[in-house]
Amino acid sequence: MEAVTSLEISVTGELQLRVSGQPAALPRSRKTRALLAYLALEGRAVPRTELCELLWEHSEDPRAALRWRLSRLRSTVGDAPLSLLVNDGDSIRLDSAVVIDCNRIHFHLSREASLLDKDELLALERRFGGKPLDELIDAGGVVFNLWCEAASARIELLHSRLVRHLLGSGELSQPERLNLVTRRLAGNPLDDAASAAYLQELAAQRGTRAARKAFQEIVDNYRREGQPVHRLVSSWQALSRTPVTGPAPVVPFAAQAPETLPALPEKPSIAVLDFHNLGDHENGEVLAMGLTVDLNSRLARLPYFFVISRASAARFNSGSFSPLDTGRELGVRYLLSGSTQRLARRVRITVNLLDAVAGNEIWSEHYDRQLDDLFALQDEITGAVIAAIEPAIELAEARRSFLKPPENLNAWECFHRGLWHCYHFLPLENETASTMFASAIRLDPNFSRAHAGLSFTHFSRAFLNSTGDVDAEIVRAVDCGRTGVALDPRDSMAHWSLARGLFLSRQHDQALASIDQALSINPNYAQGHYARGFIGIHAGQDETALASLDSAQRLSPFDPMLFAMKSSRAISLAQQGHFDEAATWALQAALEPNAHFHIFAVAAGCLELAGRVQEAREQARVVLRSQPEFTLDVFRRSFPHRSEPVRRHFLAAMQRSGIPDTH
Repeated sequence: MEAVTSLEISVTGELQLRVSGQPAALPRSRKTRALLAYLALEGRAVPRTELCELLWEHSEDPRAALRWRLSRLRSTVGDAPLSLLVNDGDSIRLDSAVVIDCNRIHFHLSREASLLDKDELLALERRFGGKPLDELIDAGGVVFNLWCEAASARIELLHSRLVRHLLGSGELSQPERLNLVTRRLAGNPLDDAASAAYLQELAAQRGTRAARKAFQEIVDNYRREGQPVHRLVSSWQALSRTPVTGPAPVVPFAAQAPETLPALPEKPSIAVLDFHNLGDHENGEVLAMGLTVDLNSRLARLPYFFVISRASAARFNSGSFSPLDTGRELGVRYLLSGSTQRLARRVRITVNLLDAVAGNEIWSEHYDRQLDDLFALQDEITGAVIAAIEPAIELAEARRSFLKPPENLNAWECFHRGLWHCYHFLPLENETASTMFASAIRLDPNFSRAHAGLSFTHFSRAFLNSTGDVDAEIVRAVDCGRTGVALDPRDSMAHWSLARGLFLSRQHDQALASIDQALSINPNYAQGHYARGFIGIHAGQDETALASLDSAQRLSPFDPMLFAMKSSRAISLAQQGHFDEAATWALQAALEPNAHFHIFAVAAGCLELAGRVQEAREQARVVLRSQPEFTLDVFRRSFPHRSEPVRRHFLAAMQRSGIPDTH
């Protein structure tokens, strides 16, 4: 066997091991190849336990499987003086003498232009082809697949940098330039940057006619594959207006014609940008990519958001493009981004929500967690972020709608302004909300959420006793809720509004079924969990209802209906005989913003049951000052219980505090 003078691993195209410059036969096993790729791209000593979990999570003896695969890799270089693998305690790493082609490219790109080795860079570029690491997908478990996606994205970004570097060097001949952009497009036929570079070079070398023909072929391919063409058209228009002499300049997309950029949708629009791993800890890239993918997927299931696809959003590195340019190019208002950091077994995840149009941050949070179960952590953080950004976006949309006169609002703006008025729980505010929802329906009769909002206002009229015909308002609340569900069965708010109307009509089981449907659509819907608890308390399900209220407060600790969540807990505790605890929660509810007369009535009953008679009577006086017509009949109608005897002690306590039974 000839002396081995070098070992190199190529990961930019087909995975290869080169021994003394010549390709060596790798084992055919995909797990063995996956093991080699992981060690090459991680560039660190990887614990054996990590490799076992990554590639053999369901194996009965993962350690034995790992030992066998490592022996197969070592055999590819035989007894050569250069080793491929090194045992580092209970970890495995590649020998420091092994060269990785990605590292070679990074080295060349970091050098001064005068030191450019054109031939070597062109040779390295020719190794790229197809989707990196595609042959290794499913070689391991879900975590490995997420790592593959993250690593593939990094390799594709490196390829783009390499091509731009070569085109901008001035060292390539015309045939070399055209061959370079042709190869780039062949490997990435739906990539906007690759298409634009190809068209620019083709126009420079063969004229506008040849470029126009190629442009039409590319557009046709985009449309066959369902790929948006606006950025491609934009770059073509910029190219068509520019006289081309000599090598074509590489025109950044941000500098291209703005008139064909996508218009902002009426509904809230959002893109999830890649989360960044700040550090080199194990599974860092996996967690960052996993959060990105999960957030995008979960948001895309919510019909009231316009969510940009992962394929499009992944092309925008939040550190390489300004928020304004990213938002303009993608046609979205909101950008969600974040980072992960790790110290030992502790993880900090930071998430930011930006208004790309206004250029300001509207929400930010960091989550410090113990890293015990990667998937459980990923699910928890994804749920928490979804629950937090929904109300943040609703508030931002409402505030933005107030900057425009009512006659200039679109349907979604009318809806968000109406929702803002709804949460004040005052008769006049409720009527304003009703007007805004009606305007939204006039603008878009099929707008499910506007019908759900209108149901909310009918519910509030009945619940707050601000109408002369409560029964008619309850019927309208149910009808509007059903209309919303019929228009969009995937709208969680429509099911939520229907559930509340059904509750007032004393159809407890149907109401619970409807709210369960809302939560199946959006498990992180804080208002849904609150409604599940509130209705459950009055359906005789106190134990499960309290768990739902816990979920609601955990998901939305500063919710505009926090007073209702706390008051509902007080009612449940009082019904179960925990009077002191009920009184504490009832008083907390009465101190929350937006608390209305029903909340003070609940406090009066709970305090009376706890033996705090004078405080109870003061709460009753507050009720009757704000609502002179209030009676226990009004309370029973607004809080219908499946079995009135269950709460007879509670109602009797309210009456002793000074609230009349009836007029």
